[in-house]
Amino acid sequence: DLVRRQLRRDYREEDLTSEGLRIFSTLDPWVQRQADRAVRERLAKIESARKLKPNALQAAVVVASAQQGEIQALVGGRNGRFAGFNRALDAIRPIGSLVKPAVYLTALARPDRFTLSSRIVDEAIDMTLPGGQRWQPRNYDRKVRGEVALHEALARSYNLATVHLGMDLGLDAVISQLHRLGVARDIPAYPSLLLGALSLSPLEVTQIYQSLASGGFRAPLRAIREVLDAQQEPLQRYPLTVEQAAEPAAVFLLTRNLVEVTEAGTGAGLRRYLPAGLRVAGKTGTTNDLRDSWFAGFSADRVAVAWVGRDDNSSTGLTGAQGALPVWGDLMAALNDGSLRLNPPTGIEYHWVDQSGRLAAESCNGAVAFPFIAGSEPQQPADWVEQRSLGG
Repeated sequence: DLVRRQLRRDYREEDLTSEGLRIFSTLDPWVQRQADRAVRERLAKIESARKLKPNALQAAVVVASAQQGEIQALVGGRNGRFAGFNRALDAIRPIGSLVKPAVYLTALARPDRFTLSSRIVDEAIDMTLPGGQRWQPRNYDRKVRGEVALHEALARSYNLATVHLGMDLGLDAVISQLHRLGVARDIPAYPSLLLGALSLSPLEVTQIYQSLASGGFRAPLRAIREVLDAQQEPLQRYPLTVEQAAEPAAVFLLTRNLVEVTEAGTGAGLRRYLPAGLRVAGKTGTTNDLRDSWFAGFSADRVAVAWVGRDDNSSTGLTGAQGALPVWGDLMAALNDGSLRLNPPTGIEYHWVDQSGRLAAESCNGAVAFPFIAGSEPQQPADWVEQRSLGG
């Protein structure tokens, strides 16, 4: 399905009607087998554990190379041999919290205002939308924390903090960032966008996360390397260009935060599936009434997206961590990828900060070394550091 669509996208129709064409794809049969197996076996385990009817759940998976955007595997459903509805390409579903990294990237690209240690508001929201509808989003655990560190808000996927941050940045700024990351379709400027009221296919989500996995450089996803004619000459094709989607320094900060998601946040359950020591970055996604379960992330080598849901759009009863994350974890464990390396680009400096986000010393209780874009580190010292400098 994907190869056919990209042939029509990248080549002229008259060239494709000639005989003897040889089409070289980027698809990897071994990776495809691992993706098919991860979907088939994990869905059966979930259904058994939750006493669901067999084949109640469906899934889609896309795997691509992190840097080049070459698609290595694509699963359109749990029966890989069924040439029917391809969910990886055509299931356009709300993406939930998978949108949040775009919100936080928009913030981190403004180091004069936001850093990973910045404090942001996590308070109740009661908003009247343009159509008169009342909107009162809540955190998943229904708690309100008042104020949280920016990195914690993403790691733990706090809805209220994300909405406050996104409205502060402006919806247009977030939408512009999503377009730069690779979303081609129109995005309505509704506040609910900030919590994932944006419907995309798994393939479209993979493009967003490929732009992040490559350090901020969007490579259009492709399944075709080359097409030769009967004379073994390459057909003319439209050039594919890599474009900068975001500043590498800001993407590095976000990636550091997405690693935190998988180690101490909503994606920490990956530890049950991945080999010890394999560092990955990723984000869970859950939509209203638990209809859609998502996980998107990347290792040093590959970016992958998994979706689990029902074809009739009824509730699965699964969060992103309960449905898509185990599928993603099984797949990445089988692929045996390289661990993500957090090599800071030019302009990144590490500084110790305390839990309130103030500049600290390594010996301060609870101090953590965070990366900052040079010049954006906190200027106010922690009380302990200030007292010491005064001889206290």
